[in-house]
Amino acid sequence: MFERVCKEETLIEGDMRIVVAAQQLVVLAWPENGVVKAFQGVCPHTNAPLADAEFDGVELVCPIHRWSWNMLTGEPSHPHATPLAEYPVKIEAGIIYVDAEGVTPIFAAP
Repeated sequence: MFERVCKEETLIEGDMRIVVAAQQLVVLAWPENGVVKAFQGVCPHTNAPLADAEFDGVELVCPIHRWSWNMLTGEPSHPHATPLAEYPVKIEAGIIYVDAEGVTPIFAAP
């Protein structure tokens, strides 16, 4: 089920923010030359929130162990990183909605 997470005007191209959908932390990112995407908001390596992650407009970097992901795809850029789970996004009438129900965050094998 899609949940309202924020107004479209609160996210600009090349930026990201953390929102909550289905009681899960979600990275809402608008990568440069891309579209708004939603991925799990915790690192698959440490389960740490990605609220303090670095974002250069394309790459998201976890502040703890520097794992990184391409926010156009959610695929890892770091050689040992695990992909991020992606959630469906829709934008209607200036409101961003995310459907995180039924999508389980991905975690690295111990």
